[in-house]
Amino acid sequence: MPFQNDATLEAEVGHFFGDYQGTFFSEPHGQVRADLFRLGDRLEAHVSFPTGLDADGVTDRYMSDLSAYARQKGFEGRLHLILS
Repeated sequence: MPFQNDATLEAEVGHFFGDYQGTFFSEPHGQVRADLFRLGDRLEAHVSFPTGLDADGVTDRYMSDLSAYARQKGFEGRLHLILS
């Protein structure tokens, strides 16, 4: 399952970034991690690349999965990516 809850992350940084919604890990290689926060009427995805790749080197699908999640949660058209 690509979407998980990280209780430690929520407790440590949730109040800085907004209401923690979950953490996404791309499949099949876990090349992308996105920590998701509701901030007002938008969904912010703090995207990182834990395997050391940059955005150009990623082969795992992630944009369509994040967009579908945003749509399902009522944030269609209001997904904002922050690349780290």
